[in-house]
Amino acid sequence: MKLKSLAVSAYCHFAISLLCFNVLFDLVLFGVPLFMLYKMRLVPSSIFLRLTTFLIHFTTPIVLAMPMVLSGTKLYCNDIDLLIEAKASESSLLLANHGSRIDWMVGMFVGFAKKLGGKNCDCVRVRVGFVCEAMIQFLPIIGWYRKIVARDIFVWRSFKHDAPTIESNIYEFVREKRMLFLSPEGVVVDYGPKDVEYIEACRKFCLEQKYDPFKYVLTPRYKGSLCLLQNVDGPIISVLMAFVRDGKLLNCQLLSPDRVVPDIYTLNEGVGGSPVEIFIHLKRMEVAQDMSDPKAIFLENYKEKDSILKKWDEHLLAGTANSESWMAQFTPIESNRLEFVMYQIGHTLLVLVLGIIFGRLHDLTIAFFILFLLVTSCHTIGSTLNSTSMESVPFETGIKAVVACWLKAKAQKRKSV
Repeated sequence: MKLKSLAVSAYCHFAISLLCFNVLFDLVLFGVPLFMLYKMRLVPSSIFLRLTTFLIHFTTPIVLAMPMVLSGTKLYCNDIDLLIEAKASESSLLLANHGSRIDWMVGMFVGFAKKLGGKNCDCVRVRVGFVCEAMIQFLPIIGWYRKIVARDIFVWRSFKHDAPTIESNIYEFVREKRMLFLSPEGVVVDYGPKDVEYIEACRKFCLEQKYDPFKYVLTPRYKGSLCLLQNVDGPIISVLMAFVRDGKLLNCQLLSPDRVVPDIYTLNEGVGGSPVEIFIHLKRMEVAQDMSDPKAIFLENYKEKDSILKKWDEHLLAGTANSESWMAQFTPIESNRLEFVMYQIGHTLLVLVLGIIFGRLHDLTIAFFILFLLVTSCHTIGSTLNSTSMESVPFETGIKAVVACWLKAKAQKRKSV
């Protein structure tokens, strides 16, 4: 059993190293030159966005192949028609709960999927953007790619303070179709004292607003969100994701000792025989364009999300989650495994051919092994310091753990002065 665990761990490190290598290759070969041409005004904004959309569709199956397809991850959705409408719209906004660190992978997967529940999507594939914390853009490789190529919205403080940045980004995409993902909760809580403190603060806020405290979700950040809500041509959709593994709800009650925050490693670990199942609940949100305060709508929406996760927990604990009556609401979102494998093979051949042509095959091999060592050591050290994996993007666990230790040491130094 221990040998199997070590093999799965090695596979996870290899899978994430390969992901990093492929994305870095695309970023250096295509993304950075294209970005420089755009910044030098040699390529207009509309052409830049169109070309980066093609590049994203080329890179996406390389990113998702191992964690979302080969690992056995399964996705289900309760409203395929609404998802197709979101993909077909010029712009749509999806407001999701933040119970995992791989929401972005789920978003990219559904954006890339050609068939949804056996239905052909007229728009085929659509670009997916995200509103995320500013630190992500500085994290190696994936963070750089999201900043330079994907042109995501990075929020430093709050929607209110970053409204000009958000509005500028939305205006930039006026002529390019995009689904935009946002988590109003803003943060993922782990298990430390500050995380528990924040959970309690959210519950206190619920009581102040005459709501029963939320047990499965945090309270949404609504201030300043109008800059997003009022600049969407397509549907605004509530998204609730439930993550299930081995018959247990991973994003169960926030204060439960059994809660797991799924990340890239969680998905890749599915290759060992316990894949993650992701159940997506969609619901259209009616938002008036002249609305001045979205607080009530957001809180009601999160009350409903909390209730749905509670039902999931109850069904799983009672052993009725697989019943026909409960599962009838979902339609599988199937992946074309062969297509993903062919993309992976094709991309590998491209790397090999260019390496041979330019006499850099040995350098590329060395670069991959260096990446593997960096990914393995960074995650191992970080998860040891943090007692948990925090890999929404590669290297995040290690970097955040080191930063947290530095801040803690700095705070202790101040106290001693």
